[in-house]
Amino acid sequence: MKDNVLIDTSVWIDFFRNKESSLRNQVIQLLRIRKAYYTGIIALELYRGARSKREIFILDKLFLSIDRISQRGETYKKAGLMGFELAKKGLTVSTVDLLIAQLALENNLTLFTLDQHFRSIANHYPLRVF
Repeated sequence: MKDNVLIDTSVWIDFFRNKESSLRNQVIQLLRIRKAYYTGIIALELYRGARSKREIFILDKLFLSIDRISQRGETYKKAGLMGFELAKKGLTVSTVDLLIAQLALENNLTLFTLDQHFRSIANHYPLRVF
């Protein structure tokens, strides 16, 4: 993949929990070619879901090796307005997922996710989903 990629929590969970996952090689390749990114909210979700100190250690090492994107001044407002517009169209999206989608948009990143609702967002916004 030529694009820089924001790897969503759902993909990281599959990567760590399922050693036979077909996604595993894709994630490894993105890490090798330095195209993988994460956000603070994704780190929060992964740390929150850790099952052991060993998993926390692995996450610490991971986040030292890849680039983190940060929110800008208007990020939260734009994410909130996205949620407002989507709700008017009958779509309910969690606050966390609105923030992740907005961060991907702002940073021109493709979102690598297993969550189907991001595809619904992409039907209304120029969010690239892989």
